[in-house]
Amino acid sequence: MKICFWATSFQADNQAFASYLAAQPGIDVVVALDDPERYRQEPVWQVLPFAGRLLDRRASTTQSEIESFSPDCLIVDNHLPKRRLAPRIYVLWHGYGWRVDDLSTMKRELARLVGSVEEPNPRFRWHAFGPFDRAYRVERSGLAHANVVALGSAYSDILLPGAPRQVTIDPGAVQAHYSIDLSRPTLLLGMTWHHGGALGHWGDDEALHEALARHLDERGANLLIRMHDRHRYEAADVARMEKLAARHSNVQLKFKSSSPDSLIDMLVSTAMISNYSSFLNAFYHTGKPSIHIDPSARDGSPSYQRNLRWGRLWLKKVADPRATWKLPPSDVGGLVAHDFPELLSAVDRALDERDCCSELARSFNRRHVTDADGHTSERMATELERWLAG
Repeated sequence: MKICFWATSFQADNQAFASYLAAQPGIDVVVALDDPERYRQEPVWQVLPFAGRLLDRRASTTQSEIESFSPDCLIVDNHLPKRRLAPRIYVLWHGYGWRVDDLSTMKRELARLVGSVEEPNPRFRWHAFGPFDRAYRVERSGLAHANVVALGSAYSDILLPGAPRQVTIDPGAVQAHYSIDLSRPTLLLGMTWHHGGALGHWGDDEALHEALARHLDERGANLLIRMHDRHRYEAADVARMEKLAARHSNVQLKFKSSSPDSLIDMLVSTAMISNYSSFLNAFYHTGKPSIHIDPSARDGSPSYQRNLRWGRLWLKKVADPRATWKLPPSDVGGLVAHDFPELLSAVDRALDERDCCSELARSFNRRHVTDADGHTSERMATELERWLAG
C-alpha cells in the first residue's frame, strides 16, 4: 500500500497517522509539506520518529515526484493539489473545533479530482472525529452518508496517558528549543486567528496580556504563546505580542509559520488557554486543565470574524454570533472564562488543581470522539486498507 499525505500542516492527526503508517511493514508513505528541513529542526523530530519520505510541497518537481511514486491514496487536510495525484482522496480535516466552516470551494475542487462527493463515491472518504461530526458533515456540509466515516482521532494515540503509543518527554531534553525556563509550570496560550486579539473584547488587549504575564510570573509560571501563521494577524497584533515577549523573561512567542510543530508545546505545558481554537480538542486528550476564553463580549459590542482571501486579511462584522458556532460554546472539556477576572481565577485553579479538568475532558471525548482508547490509528489503517482493496 502506497500512501501520500498532502499536508498544509504536518501536525496533529495527519502527523500521528502518517508516523503510524510509515512504521508498518508493507506500507510506503510520502509526505508533501512546506519546508521539510524546518520540520526536521523541530524538537518533535527527536521524539516522534517518521520512517517515510518528506517532500517540499512548494517545489516545482514535487507533484511529478508524487505521480512517479503512484500512491494508492492521497490524504489531505484542508487544501488540495492543483492536479490529480492519486485515484482516491481521503480527507483528514485539520481539527474538530466549534466554528462553522464553509466547504463549498473544497467540494468543487474535490469534484474536479474524484467526482461528486455529494453522492456515494468509492474514490472519496471524509474522516469524521465522532458521531456528531459525521452527522454535521452529512446534514450541514452536504457530503453523502456513505462517504463519511467516524473513526476518532489518531492524535489521541500519542496524547492519551498510558496509551501504547503515548509520547512522553523530559522538558530538560528540549530546553534548548525554548527561551522560557521549562522547570517552571507553563501556561500555553493557543489562539485561533479568526477573533484577532484574544483579550481585546474585554478591554485593552495589550494591558490585559501584560496583566496575565505578570500574574503568571508572580505564580512562578510561564506564558507560552502559540499563534497561527504570522500573516494571518494584523500587523498591530503581531507587534503587540512581540513587545510583550520582549518585556518578560517568562513569556515566549511562537508563530506556526516559523515553528510549525505544536506537539512538544503541548507536552511541556501544564495547562492551556485558548479562545476556542480546535487546538483545545487535541489538548483534552492529555487530561490537563484547559481554559476557554469566551470570544463574545458581554456588553453586546459587535462581533467580528477574520478571514484570509487572496492573501489579504478581511474583517467582517457578524450579525448573529450564534450563527458562527458549530458547537455551542458551553460544550467544552474544561473551564470557561467570560471576563478577565474569571480568566485569572481559572489560571490559579489550573495551577493549584492539576486534575480539575480531567473528567470534563474525558466527558467531551466520550460525546464527540469515537473510541479514544489508544488504538485509533490501527482502526484507521484497517479501514483504509479495506477501502483501497475494495
